Amino acid sequence: MNNHNLLLGQAAKLVEAMDKTTDDNLPQNIAEIVKFHSKGAAVAALGSAWVPGFGGAAATVACAGFIWTMYGRIGAEIDLPISKNILKTLASGVATNIASSVVGAIALSTAFSLLPGIGNVGAAIIMGGTCYAMTLASGYVYLKIMTQLFNKGIDPTTLSEQELKNVAKTVASDSDVKDVIKRAKEEFKSKQEKGEFK
Repeated sequence: MNNHNLLLGQAAKLVEAMDKTTDDNLPQNIAEIVKFHSKGAAVAALGSAWVPGFGGAAATVACAGFIWTMYGRIGAEIDLPISKNILKTLASGVATNIASSVVGAIALSTAFSLLPGIGNVGAAIIMGGTCYAMTLASGYVYLKIMTQLFNKGIDPTTLSEQELKNVAKTVASDSDVKDVIKRAKEEFKSKQEKGEFK
């Protein structure tokens, strides 16, 4: 199963858990929000990763911004007003748990960025793929978190920061998230070769 179908399936589960099944377009809209922000994070990373020594860090910060904004847009799409603090907590909780899968890529990108020319190109491609995968996986995890909470009858806005981080940690450690990251990196490479990130 490809990542688009996974996103669409998880978005449909969330819509069902929230009892919003009357809107047939909602799962597709949610999946498109995740894909849009994943592409934006990749483009930002491709540009910022060129900075020698600091490109990886700049790309990571840009990626975090795309994740946070993506969560806000999904919340607006499903009529779930979530405070900025909750969004930051979820984004940092999810990203922290997913980051263990991409920490090596960030370090490698930083090292490559110190080599002029071909090193900068390598750094940009590594960070582009990493940020694309991290944002897409973060969107998938967010959908799973919200689905899990709604299925249990829990209003996400009533949870403490620590409770949200614990839920994020549990969901992000699922084996299917690693598969999403792996497929997203492969997807990035294919799309990048087709020139979709220019």
